[in-house]
Amino acid sequence: MKKQKHIVSYGYNLEEVNKLKKFLENKLDITLNIISASGKENVKIADILENSENKLFEVREDRVLMFLDFLDEEIRYLLHNFSDINIPKPLFCVLTEHNINWSFDKLIEDLIEERKYFEEKKKSQKKD
Repeated sequence: MKKQKHIVSYGYNLEEVNKLKKFLENKLDITLNIISASGKENVKIADILENSENKLFEVREDRVLMFLDFLDEEIRYLLHNFSDINIPKPLFCVLTEHNINWSFDKLIEDLIEERKYFEEKKKSQKKD
C-alpha cells in the first residue's frame, strides 16, 4: 500500500498543484493529498489542517509548500528535482510544533524573512 503524504499549498492554481501531485506520486510512489491554504491567510495552520476541504487554488506572488509526513530524503529529492515540475519555485517549509499555531500570514512573513537572511548571507560570503 502506498504511503499517504500531505502538502499544504499556497499561491498555486489547480493546474500547477496537479503537476506537483502527479510528479510526486510517480517519483516517490506515494498517495498525495494537497491541502489548499488559499483564502485562509488569517487562519491558524492547525485549523487549516483540521478543515482541509478548501478547493480554492489561487495564484499569489508568494508561493508556499509545507510538507507533512515526508521523510527527509523525500523532501531532499523534491528540492533537488523541483525544476522538473515546471512550476514557479515556492518557499519550502515543514510543519513544526512552533508554526502549527501561527496564522498562515505569519508563516509567509517568517519564510520571507528567512529567505532574505540567507540571500544576504550568501551575498556576503561571495564578497569574502
